[in-house]
Formats: sequence, structure tokens, C-alpha cells
Amino acid sequence: MKKSLLLTSFFAVLTGVGGYMTIPMVPVPFTMQTFVVLMSGLLLGPKYGPLSQVLYVAMGLLGLPVFAGGRGGPHYLFSPTFGFLAGGIFMSWFTGWWSARVSAEKKGAARHYSLVCLAASAALYIVALPCFYLNMNYVTGAEMSFLRAVQVAFLPFVLPDAVKAVAAGWLASRTIPLLRGAGLLNAKDRK
Repeated sequence: MKKSLLLTSFFAVLTGVGGYMTIPMVPVPFTMQTFVVLMSGLLLGPKYGPLSQVLYVAMGLLGLPVFAGGRGGPHYLFSPTFGFLAGGIFMSWFTGWWSARVSAEKKGAARHYSLVCLAASAALYIVALPCFYLNMNYVTGAEMSFLRAVQVAFLPFVLPDAVKAVAAGWLASRTIPLLRGAGLLNAKDRK
């Protein structure tokens, strides 16, 4: 359990580091955070993976500059991109829950993990896009149709997120057996 909590904290910090790896785009920046969120679910499972993301969001809301571009603070609850942060918690849980059903040592694990990550990426947008749309229309006052929200906050990210999902699946299929062998991952914690 101590190792799991240490890895949980590590992934919370790593998610913040992923926010600094940014290509600025308005209003949603391109970051490496989704890759880290996927890896948190794959490696830590449906309990500790989302816990790492809850910890990350809490750090940012408390004012630590961990969100994309080095921002943070409670006002971020009203940011158009907060739905992506909240969706990351769900994304990590979904990835951990589904990936726990296959052994990393199994033939085809990389393909399975990649499919899990692609589905989790879709789940992220199911949470984030409505939040983005509602925020733009009712918080920031920038009237925007749902189709326009999809054009701005989804379409530019489909291909990069698919690449990150496949890369995360491949990396997890190689990393999980190594971490288990080193005693850093407990199969029981990933269930």
C-alpha cells in the first residue's frame, strides 16, 4: 500500500509536469497530460490511478501552479478547460478498470491496452465537451454552438490523442511486467 500511495503521488506530480509540456492553443492547449492520465490508470489501476488525478486537481485548486501553462487556483473551477481536468479523473478510472481485465504478459496486450486508451480518450471527451460548451456559453459569455465547441475543443486533438493512446498502450504492455518483477506494482492494487 505504501508503494501504491507513493506512485499515486508521483503520478499526481507527473500530471502537473505534463501540463508544462504545452503547445499553446486557444482556448484549449495541447499538453502531454492525457498521456500521463492514461498511464496512471494503466499502471495504478481503478483505485490509485484516479486518486492520483484527484490529488493533482486538488493541488491545482489549492493554488499550486500545476495546471497547463503553470496556472492554478480555485477560480479554475470556472475555466473552460476544467471539464478536461474532471474528465481526467474519470479517464484514469476507466482505463484502470478496463485494463485490469487483461494480463500484460498476454499476447496482444499492447493492442488491448491501446484500445482501452482510445476508448478512455473518447470517455474524456464525453465528460469534457459538455462542460466546455456550458462554460463558454454560461460562464465566460462567449456564445458558442455545440458544433463550434466540437470544432474548437475536440477536432484539433483527435489525432494527437489517438497517438498518445496507442503509445500509452504500447508502453504499458512493456512497463507493467517490468514493474511487477521489480516489486513496484502489486496486481491486487490494480484490480
